[in-house]
Amino acid sequence: MKHWLAKIIDQIDFQKKNQEDIAKYLGISGPAFSKNLSGKSELNFLNMIKLVKDLFEDNVELTFMVREFCKRMSGKKNIRIAMEYGNAIGDFELLRIAVQKGFNSNNTITKEWAFVYEMVLIRLKRFLSDKSLLEELNERKKHRSVKSDETKIMLDIITFYTLYESREYKMLFNYSEMLLPKIEKIKDNFTRDLYRTRIQEIIAYASLMDEQIDKSREICHEILNTKDDFGYLDMLKVSALGCLGESYSFDSYEQSLWYLTKGIDLLNRCHSDRASERNKNFLNMRSYIRLINNKDLHDLDIYDVGEEALKYIVLGNEKRAIELLKNEEEEKGKLSPMKLCYLGMALKDRSLLERSIEGFIGEGCKFYCRLPKKILEEFNKYGIIYMGDAK
Repeated sequence: MKHWLAKIIDQIDFQKKNQEDIAKYLGISGPAFSKNLSGKSELNFLNMIKLVKDLFEDNVELTFMVREFCKRMSGKKNIRIAMEYGNAIGDFELLRIAVQKGFNSNNTITKEWAFVYEMVLIRLKRFLSDKSLLEELNERKKHRSVKSDETKIMLDIITFYTLYESREYKMLFNYSEMLLPKIEKIKDNFTRDLYRTRIQEIIAYASLMDEQIDKSREICHEILNTKDDFGYLDMLKVSALGCLGESYSFDSYEQSLWYLTKGIDLLNRCHSDRASERNKNFLNMRSYIRLINNKDLHDLDIYDVGEEALKYIVLGNEKRAIELLKNEEEEKGKLSPMKLCYLGMALKDRSLLERSIEGFIGEGCKFYCRLPKKILEEFNKYGIIYMGDAK
């Protein structure tokens, strides 16, 4: 830790900052901060995050300093917070380091956290399918019981995410009613806020798919209004902005684009594996909104073959769109309800649009039935597929 602290002290001196002022900024006393810098006591993990963000502008260096602190820290609470922080911001390497530290700890509860957060890492890295993940989760529960409230709840949250990814939306609502009261009993603000917001994130999206749009928007705004001085809720706030953007996709082009652009702006300030992946999803969704409204088509960022096909439909090249979608169907074995909708649009085929609606309903995504229904209405009205304002 001495080398890490030396870099911090050098940076403070280089920037001619006053240690008393930094201590006040961190919310601790001057003597306590002096002990931290001398190595006599270990910095609180979240204070370390706040300190490093204040001293280092370069994101590569900032990420390096956080991970290096994690490698050197020994406090049991710091190790646990580092696991959930790495999970929250989508830094898989930080999470891996923290999990390993947890397994090496001589504290029983910290080892328990490592056991559970290893499963979190497996889920995030997509090492197992949803079904295999649940099987592994149940197998681990048989061989090792967990005792702390936080680890029990995190195992439930992993199951909750698996239900979400399997689109078992109806089950999610009942599951959340069981989970949220348990979460509210957690004493630590950091853990409680993150666990609660994770549940809210999923319920907001499930509500949107169930066409409970007002409920979805209300939850999203609750997430956005949750106080966070350390940035650990940034990725969950990104999700809320994305959900709000989707919720307005058929109601207000301007509002939809506003929320998605805000989400992209926030993602550009996040630097992790998950942020990079989510950024592509947001850019692709923004392109989808532009395409179904036939507006602002000059700088599309498309990362999915479906929206690539939609682009060709909007531009009048149905032949190329059909070719892309048929290739996708041959490669994957079937088309998603959205891609079926696009193929129906390209071929002007009512039966494909009807199958798309059935597919969305079967997946619990009633909200997205609106697009094929809109196209069918235009088809029935004009005898052609009409592209324009999605309202």
